[in-house]
Amino acid sequence: MPDPRDQVELSSGVHPAPAAAPASPPGAGGAGQGGGGLTGRPWLSLWFRCSNTYVRAYRNAAGTGYMGRCPRCAKTIRFMVGPGGTSQRAFEVSC
Repeated sequence: MPDPRDQVELSSGVHPAPAAAPASPPGAGGAGQGGGGLTGRPWLSLWFRCSNTYVRAYRNAAGTGYMGRCPRCAKTIRFMVGPGGTSQRAFEVSC
């Protein structure tokens, strides 16, 4: 059953739940979500409905959050890293 936190409505003013830190340290593992891979930084997969496009949101240098922007309407979404977050790595965003 899908987790309701996997969908984010930007127009409603609802902020997403904090994203949990990945289990593996940055730079470890292969080129997959949260593993760092080629970029050395963990990322989230975001699907923006209005552009029907997947975008990677990379963790910031401080390690405190992720930011993604819709390539069509330029709306920005931020995910904070913290306790009580989710281990989900992919989100659907309505803008």
